[in-house]
Amino acid sequence: MMLEEMFLNGLIYSNLLALLSIGLSLTILTSKVSSFAHGDLAVVGIYATYTLSILTHLTPYLQLPAAFLAGASVSALIYILVFDKLRDKANLVTLMIVSMAIDIILRGSLQLYADSIQAALHVFGRGFIFSDTSYEFLGVRVSGVLVYSTLVTALLLVSLYFILFKTKLGIAMRASIENPSLAETLGINVRRVFTISWALAGGLAAVAGAFLPFRMPVNPDTGFTLLLSIFAAVTVGGLTSLLGSVLGAYIIGFSETFFTFWLSSIGLSTAYRPALAFTAIIITLLISPQGLSALWSKKG
Repeated sequence: MMLEEMFLNGLIYSNLLALLSIGLSLTILTSKVSSFAHGDLAVVGIYATYTLSILTHLTPYLQLPAAFLAGASVSALIYILVFDKLRDKANLVTLMIVSMAIDIILRGSLQLYADSIQAALHVFGRGFIFSDTSYEFLGVRVSGVLVYSTLVTALLLVSLYFILFKTKLGIAMRASIENPSLAETLGINVRRVFTISWALAGGLAAVAGAFLPFRMPVNPDTGFTLLLSIFAAVTVGGLTSLLGSVLGAYIIGFSETFFTFWLSSIGLSTAYRPALAFTAIIITLLISPQGLSALWSKKG
């Protein structure tokens, strides 16, 4: 029974990590920089869901489209106002520093927002959780977050695949990522394509964030605590591989879940949990810097 519970918890966490990781990969592909603010977009989704649930008195699950729109809007604005201006002008180090600055600004803004809703709506601005429901399948009772996170993750990943490989927008996105200069020569609006890519990345992150309060208490710093695991998943999968990021997310997600249980079982603090992500990043970079994506790259 304990093994079954760990597996289900691992699946929930991995679902959310997959949405966060594939979004980060999209930003890396477009701007060539790992966005340190990506975890904060998950928190944007958390607070959008939380606020609307309070105002409408409806379940947070019904607020997922709004969470997606909130995360997509913030992410698109970040690209338009900052990274689009720096495209072809700033080196990697500069972009990384800018990304860290955006992270600090966005987290500070979320802190102010948490204080604002606490004062205006008389609710907890930090440390809140969402009440969940449960369902029984074949004699096994499972949480609503397991059911909905799995369904939503599958739906979003399939939708993203369809957009990338079955639409004109997808063709434009892949062409712009592969060779922006050539794409512009062919008449593709690269700025608009990259803005859409960032919007999709932010929307996916926000939806993942909307599920987090079903698992644990959250606050404006929650996104920053997730960042290491997101980077580990993307590194293991391959920094520029969307499929690799998804696979890496499930590897890291399940590994962290079982590692945390093992730490508890031998009497060690779960504060050592980040050691697994650090180890995964180091080993991957030493053995195969391209991550899992190198496996099918060699076959090709």
